[in-house]
Amino acid sequence: MTIRFHCGSCGKLVEAPDQAGGRRGKCPYCEGSNYIPAAETEKEFDLAPLDEHEERIRKQEISSLFDAERDLRSETSFGEIGPRLSEQTGEDVKPADLHHLIVNYCLDMAAGNLERAQTHVDRLDRFEAVNLQAVDDFLSGRTIEPTLDAVPVKVLQGFLKNLLGQLR
Repeated sequence: MTIRFHCGSCGKLVEAPDQAGGRRGKCPYCEGSNYIPAAETEKEFDLAPLDEHEERIRKQEISSLFDAERDLRSETSFGEIGPRLSEQTGEDVKPADLHHLIVNYCLDMAAGNLERAQTHVDRLDRFEAVNLQAVDDFLSGRTIEPTLDAVPVKVLQGFLKNLLGQLR
Protein backbone atom coordinates (compact mmCIF):
# COMPACT_ATOMS: atom_id res chain seq x y z
CA MET A 1 0.00 0.00 0.00
CA THR A 2 1.17 3.56 -0.63
CA ILE A 3 0.74 6.88 1.13
CA ARG A 4 -0.58 9.68 -1.08
CA PHE A 5 -0.20 13.35 -0.21
CA HIS A 6 0.29 16.68 -1.96
CA CYS A 7 3.70 18.30 -2.02
CA GLY A 8 3.84 21.37 0.20
CA SER A 9 5.97 23.23 -2.35
CA CYS A 10 4.52 22.46 -5.78
CA GLY A 11 1.16 20.93 -4.80
CA LYS A 12 1.52 17.85 -7.00
CA LEU A 13 0.25 14.47 -5.81
CA VAL A 14 3.12 12.37 -4.47
CA GLU A 15 3.19 8.71 -3.46
CA ALA A 16 5.47 7.12 -0.86
CA PRO A 17 5.73 3.58 0.56
CA ASP A 18 4.02 2.87 3.91
CA GLN A 19 7.33 2.46 5.71
CA ALA A 20 8.28 6.07 4.83
CA GLY A 21 5.39 7.45 6.93
CA GLY A 22 6.44 9.82 9.70
CA ARG A 23 9.70 10.78 7.97
CA ARG A 24 10.77 13.46 5.52
CA GLY A 25 11.26 12.93 1.81
CA LYS A 26 12.00 14.89 -1.39
CA CYS A 27 9.30 15.59 -3.93
CA PRO A 28 10.15 13.84 -7.25
CA TYR A 29 8.89 16.90 -9.19
CA CYS A 30 10.41 19.91 -7.42
CA GLU A 31 12.75 18.23 -4.89
CA GLY A 32 11.11 20.17 -2.03
CA SER A 33 11.39 18.56 1.40
CA ASN A 34 8.08 17.20 2.72
CA TYR A 35 6.86 15.48 5.83
CA ILE A 36 5.36 12.15 4.79
CA PRO A 37 2.22 11.52 6.84
CA ALA A 38 1.81 8.17 8.55
CA ALA A 39 -0.34 5.63 6.77
CA GLU A 40 -3.98 5.79 7.81
CA THR A 41 -4.77 2.91 10.08
CA GLU A 42 -8.02 4.16 11.55
CA LYS A 43 -11.29 4.50 9.74
CA GLU A 44 -12.46 8.07 9.25
CA PHE A 45 -15.76 8.92 10.91
CA ASP A 46 -18.54 10.89 9.25
CA LEU A 47 -19.28 14.00 11.29
CA ALA A 48 -22.66 15.68 11.50
CA PRO A 49 -22.90 19.42 10.92
CA LEU A 50 -23.16 21.56 14.04
CA ASP A 51 -26.68 22.78 14.83
CA GLU A 52 -25.95 26.39 15.74
CA HIS A 53 -29.33 26.90 17.44
CA GLU A 54 -28.79 23.90 19.73
CA GLU A 55 -25.21 24.98 20.41
CA ARG A 56 -26.40 28.48 21.40
CA ILE A 57 -29.00 26.96 23.76
CA ARG A 58 -26.35 24.64 25.26
CA LYS A 59 -24.00 27.57 25.88
CA GLN A 60 -26.81 29.57 27.52
CA GLU A 61 -27.62 26.64 29.81
CA ILE A 62 -23.96 26.27 30.79
CA SER A 63 -23.70 30.00 31.41
CA SER A 64 -26.82 29.90 33.56
CA LEU A 65 -25.41 27.01 35.59
CA PHE A 66 -22.12 28.85 36.13
CA ASP A 67 -23.99 31.97 37.26
CA ALA A 68 -26.06 29.90 39.70
CA GLU A 69 -22.90 28.25 41.05
CA ARG A 70 -21.16 31.62 41.49
CA ASP A 71 -24.20 32.99 43.32
CA LEU A 72 -24.27 29.94 45.59
CA ARG A 73 -20.59 30.26 46.37
CA SER A 74 -20.93 33.96 47.10
CA GLU A 75 -23.76 33.26 49.52
CA THR A 76 -21.81 30.84 51.66
CA SER A 77 -18.87 31.41 53.92
CA PHE A 78 -16.86 28.35 54.93
CA GLY A 79 -19.90 26.15 54.49
CA GLU A 80 -22.17 28.36 56.58
CA ILE A 81 -25.13 29.82 54.77
CA GLY A 82 -25.49 33.50 55.45
CA PRO A 83 -27.85 36.06 53.99
CA ARG A 84 -27.77 36.34 50.22
CA LEU A 85 -25.87 39.27 48.81
CA SER A 86 -29.09 40.46 47.16
CA GLU A 87 -30.76 40.51 50.61
CA GLN A 88 -28.00 42.46 52.36
CA THR A 89 -28.08 46.20 52.84
CA GLY A 90 -25.19 48.51 52.04
CA GLU A 91 -23.98 48.64 55.66
CA ASP A 92 -23.67 44.86 55.91
CA VAL A 93 -21.55 44.42 52.78
CA LYS A 94 -17.76 44.60 52.85
CA PRO A 95 -15.56 45.15 49.77
CA ALA A 96 -14.44 41.49 49.90
CA ASP A 97 -18.09 40.43 49.54
CA LEU A 98 -18.11 42.07 46.10
CA HIS A 99 -14.83 40.65 44.79
CA HIS A 100 -16.54 37.71 43.06
CA LEU A 101 -18.70 40.14 41.05
CA ILE A 102 -15.59 42.01 39.93
CA VAL A 103 -13.83 38.78 38.94
CA ASN A 104 -16.90 37.65 36.98
CA TYR A 105 -17.13 41.07 35.30
CA CYS A 106 -13.49 40.84 34.15
CA LEU A 107 -13.87 37.26 32.93
CA ASP A 108 -17.02 38.11 31.00
CA MET A 109 -15.37 41.17 29.46
CA ALA A 110 -12.37 39.05 28.42
CA ALA A 111 -14.71 36.48 26.87
CA GLY A 112 -16.68 39.17 25.04
CA ASN A 113 -19.86 38.53 27.08
CA LEU A 114 -20.69 42.23 27.35
CA GLU A 115 -24.32 41.79 28.33
CA ARG A 116 -23.43 39.45 31.16
CA ALA A 117 -20.64 41.77 32.26
CA GLN A 118 -23.21 44.55 32.50
CA THR A 119 -25.33 42.44 34.88
CA HIS A 120 -22.36 42.39 37.27
CA VAL A 121 -22.03 46.17 37.00
CA ASP A 122 -25.72 46.52 37.82
CA ARG A 123 -25.35 44.29 40.89
CA LEU A 124 -22.25 46.19 42.04
CA ASP A 125 -24.01 49.51 41.57
CA ARG A 126 -26.41 48.63 44.40
CA PHE A 127 -23.59 48.82 46.94
CA GLU A 128 -22.41 52.40 46.52
CA ALA A 129 -20.72 52.52 49.89
CA VAL A 130 -18.14 49.84 49.12
CA ASN A 131 -18.14 49.05 45.38
CA LEU A 132 -15.39 51.56 44.50
CA GLN A 133 -13.22 50.23 47.33
CA ALA A 134 -13.74 46.66 46.08
CA VAL A 135 -12.56 47.61 42.57
CA ASP A 136 -9.64 49.56 44.01
CA ASP A 137 -8.58 46.44 45.93
CA PHE A 138 -7.85 44.81 42.55
CA LEU A 139 -6.31 47.89 40.92
CA SER A 140 -3.93 48.46 43.83
CA GLY A 141 -2.93 44.79 44.06
CA ARG A 142 -4.36 44.31 47.57
CA THR A 143 -6.54 41.57 46.12
CA ILE A 144 -5.14 39.02 43.68
CA GLU A 145 -7.31 36.43 41.96
CA PRO A 146 -5.48 33.58 40.17
CA THR A 147 -8.51 33.07 37.92
CA LEU A 148 -7.65 36.38 36.25
CA ASP A 149 -4.07 35.36 35.43
CA ALA A 150 -5.15 34.44 31.89
CA VAL A 151 -6.13 38.07 31.24
CA PRO A 152 -3.14 40.26 30.28
CA VAL A 153 -2.34 42.78 33.04
CA LYS A 154 -2.92 45.90 30.93
CA VAL A 155 -6.22 44.53 29.62
CA LEU A 156 -7.30 43.67 33.17
CA GLN A 157 -6.40 47.15 34.37
CA GLY A 158 -8.42 48.60 31.49
CA PHE A 159 -11.44 46.49 32.49
CA LEU A 160 -11.12 47.62 36.11
CA LYS A 161 -10.75 51.32 35.19
CA ASN A 162 -13.76 51.00 32.91
CA LEU A 163 -15.70 49.43 35.77
CA LEU A 164 -14.70 52.28 38.09
CA GLY A 165 -15.96 54.77 35.51
CA GLN A 166 -19.31 52.99 35.26
CA LEU A 167 -19.74 52.88 39.03
CA ARG A 168 -18.98 56.59 39.60
